[in-house]
This record gives sequence, structure tokens and C-alpha cells, in this order.
Amino acid sequence: MKGFNRYIYKFDNFLLDPVNRQLLRNNKPVPLPAKAFDLLHALVENNGRLVEKDELFSSVWQDQIVEESNLTVHISHIRKALGETKNNPVHILTVPGYGYRFEGEVSAQYDETIVETESRSLVTIEHEISSIENSATDAPSENSVPTDTTIHIVGTDSRFRFTFAQKAIVALFVGTLLAAAIVWLARRDQINAATENTVLPETTTQIKRLTSKGTVNYVVLSPDGRFFAYSLAERGAYRSSLWYGQTNGNSDIQLLPAADLSYNPRSFSADGNWIYYTSSEPRGFDKGTLYKLPVLGGVPAQKLLSGISVYAVLSPDETRLAYVRRDPDDRSSSLVIADLDGSSETEVDVLPPGQTILAFSLAWSVDGNSIVFGAENGRSKSHDIFIANIEDGNVRQITDMDWITVSRIEAVKDGSGFLVSGRDKNSFSANQIWFVNNETGKHAKITRDLQHYGSSLSFSTATKSFATIQATRESSIWVAPADDIATARQITFGSSGHEGWFGIDWMPDGRIVYVARIDQGLALWMMDADGGNAKQITSAGFLDERPSVTADGRYIVFQSNRSGSAEIWRMTADGDELKQLTFDGRNSFPHTTPNGHTVLYTHNADGANSVWSISIEGGEAARIVEGDISNARVSPDGNYFACGYRVEGGVKLAVFPIGGGVPAKLFDVPPTFNFDGSIRWARDGRSIAYRDWANGIWSQAVDGGEPKLIGGLPQEKLYHFDWSQDGKLFGFVRGAEIRDAVLITTAQQKIKRPG
Repeated sequence: MKGFNRYIYKFDNFLLDPVNRQLLRNNKPVPLPAKAFDLLHALVENNGRLVEKDELFSSVWQDQIVEESNLTVHISHIRKALGETKNNPVHILTVPGYGYRFEGEVSAQYDETIVETESRSLVTIEHEISSIENSATDAPSENSVPTDTTIHIVGTDSRFRFTFAQKAIVALFVGTLLAAAIVWLARRDQINAATENTVLPETTTQIKRLTSKGTVNYVVLSPDGRFFAYSLAERGAYRSSLWYGQTNGNSDIQLLPAADLSYNPRSFSADGNWIYYTSSEPRGFDKGTLYKLPVLGGVPAQKLLSGISVYAVLSPDETRLAYVRRDPDDRSSSLVIADLDGSSETEVDVLPPGQTILAFSLAWSVDGNSIVFGAENGRSKSHDIFIANIEDGNVRQITDMDWITVSRIEAVKDGSGFLVSGRDKNSFSANQIWFVNNETGKHAKITRDLQHYGSSLSFSTATKSFATIQATRESSIWVAPADDIATARQITFGSSGHEGWFGIDWMPDGRIVYVARIDQGLALWMMDADGGNAKQITSAGFLDERPSVTADGRYIVFQSNRSGSAEIWRMTADGDELKQLTFDGRNSFPHTTPNGHTVLYTHNADGANSVWSISIEGGEAARIVEGDISNARVSPDGNYFACGYRVEGGVKLAVFPIGGGVPAKLFDVPPTFNFDGSIRWARDGRSIAYRDWANGIWSQAVDGGEPKLIGGLPQEKLYHFDWSQDGKLFGFVRGAEIRDAVLITTAQQKIKRPG
């Protein structure tokens, strides 16, 4: 990146101030990540000129090795901050295959307040990465990467003039680094000795995009690493097709045309000639069918076994399946091993109620003697990784790090451990790829960016590569008159990428309380209905989400992990009088009664949800309704609450009396319903709304009848929404998740920084 200059740039209603590192829109700050700001600066400086990708990499990421996806993500942040999109650009124009060009009238104002500076010494550190695994003891920091480190002092430039005191500080800093390096090098042998017998994967060096379609659900990689198969979501939540491609980038071939089914490729055969996949109807995760399909065609797919989990995994010798079976009565889950025809079925492990095996996480060990899986602890709702010996049934816990999420697991073929798609306690919402040693349980991140990785992990022994799904998520808040939703307009343009994704609600005066990402956490913010006067009202560093405002606007209740587990908290509207209301963990989806005296929330225990209530001043909580219940929401008159309710035969929308008992009403829902954080009453109390998994929002009249989609909304998947307290405005969150298959190649890496 070029050094700071003495100009402030103006275009449209924006000011770009490189010295103070501010982007202003109508004189109001617009947040941008550091690299996105540098990237915008580079483009604005070159207004009207095509800036090629290599030039941007050398300018903005001059001392780093990065993938092209980083550039794409930060361009997306800039577009969001400027209120434009890739399909409707105003200033940032893409020149496919080359780079980007900034368009528009830009004026540069010379800033006389900047002091002339010169002579800056640069300190760079050269790393020799020897392993992604940290040592057992004496590592520089927890889960850090052991490195051989060399300190370099490299040339000067003519941008900054240091005072004597500043030079002394720099000298002290450099001296401290040198001393730390000497200590580290002196102790390196001890650290290496602690890890020399540990077989570890090599360091990630390359991420290659395999698809560019944006709606890829699952991917598997052939044993030789030359081919991959993936399922592509078509229009609709469960409509998909199955595809086959080459990792060298040649055109993909459609194996199965789009159908109203969910296709899930599970693995290639050892010779690479067949693909095993499961298919299911909407929400039929436990009623899948396993098929075997030749990649070259000519033979119809062979049906192997029905009535199994769609996440069944094939043994290395292709003779057995492992899958999870759930008992809906006692909420237990069991690990089942069976031959491909369903015979010789054996239950290997049955966890007690509350210890739930994560059906999508199963993986065979390389030798075929064990199954690795993630399981949820019913008490803490955290996840950890276990390994079960299928001969003697012995189960051993591998990790003890209280993952927020464990999604997928895949064995590294040298037998040293497993790849894991998961999220630790320090991450707000994005799964990363980890390596976990199967003996020690030590773990280290392989990916370390802003993308979300999950849904698939597939390893190739031949190329030391693995395929996975990389997802980019963004959202923004829109507001419309309640009687003319089609005229909605966007009111947030921040760069966090997650405004409203984890909740919104309305103040009585028409202001909006919403959730936005701050670094790796989530915080509550408040703004006017037009997006103005935005301010942060909870501190950063926690996961604060799902806000609910009392009818009088005095309090905001919300879900947070700030005490170490998911609890219900309360504060005044200005962020004061912060008070924890619950203390037993696994509490979520708070909502206040209209009089503001009581909070209803969902509590999870032993794998089942129930609805509880507690005073807004705290005290003893009381259970209202047991059962598999989700997202209780109090009616405007305070006499009822609506929720998702599992009954025999499926899930329904239920209305209960506020004091509990049996449902007053039960409503059927479409197969693509989604109750996650979405059940809302219309302000007149005559209807209840909830999200569709793929397209819009459903409205169910309390008097009965079929649910109907609310008109005027975009034809896309939406997230949180609600009516203002006076019923005149409707706010909703538009989000986008771009999912594509990527190939991550691992090899020893030496990072050389310029100088």
C-alpha cells in the first residue's frame, strides 16, 4: 500500500481520509476492515484506471501470501459500504480476469494539517513454519504455530520522521524482539523434542476454487485427487442436482438432473469409478437412501439401502456403513454399523440422554477399526470429539475444548489424526478447518480467514489435499411501510457483513435494536429507522444476540455467552444496569411479556427443549411447557405464546396459553418452514409469521386456514424480521451465503517477507 499522502478524497456523498483511516458517508463514519480500507484507497487513487489483481496484491498485501478469495471478500465489503452490489455497480467495476476499476468523479483536497515526515525503519519477521501443531509445553501461545524465526531490519523510506523518543521506543521494541527470538531459539530443541514423535499434517499453502456457482451443498474428492463430485442447490430449498468435475478446471458434467430431492455425495469408490451418494425428501434426514452411481454413465444408479441417515459414511473397504439412529422417545442416539445390504446391524455405542451424537460428523479411522464422531453435551450444549472402537465398544474422548460447533470430521490418511470443521469458543459464527491429533487431542487451525468452512470434508492421499465448502456470508437490514413492503429500502451499509443476521427488534419510538459483528464477537447496536445515528450499546468480545425490547422501551433482554455459557441477560435501553437473569446454561430465544414484567425463554436439558419464565428482575425460574419446543414468542395481548412444537409425525406451529398446559391451536407448516429465531406475531395479534428455508416469510392466520407467503418481499431466503411496535413499519434482514467447493492443498511452507 502506498504511504499516507496529504489528500482527502471526495466522491458523491463520501469522504475518504487516508491519514485518519476514515470513510465518511454524509459526514458519518462507515466502518471498513483495515485491508478493505487500504484496497479502497488504492482504487480511489487510481480513479478511472484498471488496477490489475497482481498490483492490488503487491500494494495492499505487500508482506503477505494470500489467496484471491481475500481480494474478492474485501471488494464485497467495499461494495456493501458504498451501498452497491456486484450486479449493480456504481463505483467498483469488475474487469473479469484482470482486476477492478474505480469509476466516478473524485476530487482530492490537499490537507495542510499533516506534518511532513520521513525516514521509517521497517521490521519484518521471516517464519519457517515447521508444523501446524503447537508443542505440548512452552509454546509461545496457546495453539500457536511453532516457527523458526529470524529478525530482519530492512531499508528506510522517506515518509516518516521519528523523534528521539520514538526512535528509542523502536530500538527498545526491536531489542525486545531480538531477545525473545534468542530465548525462543534456545528453547527450540526442547520444543522439537516434545513433538518429534507426533505425526502431523503439513502446513496449508494453497486454496483453489473448484466451482463458481455459489450454491454448492456438498463435495467429495476422488482418492487420486483428480476428480470431485458435488451437489448443487437449485431453486427451492430441497431441489438439487449432482455433478462431476476435474480439479484441473475442465468443464463439469451433470450426473443427475435437478429433482425435488436433497443429494448428498458421500464418497468415491477406491478405484474412483463410482460415487456413493444419499438422497432424501425435505427434512428426511433420518430417512435417506444410499445409492452407487458410475461416474462414466451407461449404468443406472444402484439402490443399496433405505431408511438410514443421509450422513451415513462408508468404511475404507466399502463393505460397511456407519450412521446414527435417534430414539425420539428418550432422546438418545446410537451409533450403528451395518453391511451395505442392511444385514449384520450392530449398535456400537449408545450415549445417555443429553449426550447426542452429531449425525453429520461421523468418520471412519484409516484402519476401519474405529469411528470418530462429534457429540453434544446436554449440560453445556458444547461439542467435543470422541472415538469408538467398533470391536469392543470402548469410547474415548479425544478433545476437551468445548467446541461451539463440530460439523464434519475426516481422517488424515497417514493415521495421525483428523480434519475437523468446527468453531471454538473464540469465534463468533464461522467454522474453520482444524487438525486434531488422534492420540493427544492437540489441535491447530488450518484455515484462518473470514470465510465459513463446513458441510463437507474429503481427503486425497495422493495429493495431500482435501475438498470442502467455503461460504461467504453477508446481511443487511431493510425497512418498509407495513402496508407497502415492496418499497423497502436498505438502511445498513456497514462492512461487518452480519447486520441483523442474529436478531433485530424495535423500540417504541421507532428505533431499531440489532446485532452486528465486531471482530470475532457479536454486539447489540441501536439506530434510527432510516439507519442514522447508529451506536453500539453492548461491549465487544462476546456473543450478544436475539434482542427483545420491552413494550415500554425500558429494558432490552438478550442471549449472551458473556458469563461463559448461553444465558439470558437484561439491560436498560442505553446499555446500563446490565444484569444476568439465568445461571444454568443452555438458555436462548428470550421474549418479554407486554407488561415488561416477565421473560419467556427456551431452556435445553438432556437433549430436549422446554419453555421457562423468569421475572425481568431475576429470581427463580419456572418451567411452563415441556417437549421439543423452539422460539417461544408472546402474543401482543400477553395471553398466549406461539412456538415450534414437535408432535408425532413432525413439527407444527403451536399456540399455548401463557400459563402452559396443552396447545390451544396447532397448525401444519410447509415442508420448508424455518423457525430458527423467526416466529413473530403481527401487531394486531391476528396472524403469526415465520421464515421459509429458501424463499420469503409465511403468515398463518390465527383463525385457521393455509399459511400464505407475505407479499412484496424479495424472492430469496430472508432472516430476522418484525413489525414496529405501532405496526406501521416492517423491518427484515436480507442475507446472502455464497457456497462453493474449494481444494486446500497442504505442504511445507516457508514464508519470505520482502526485504
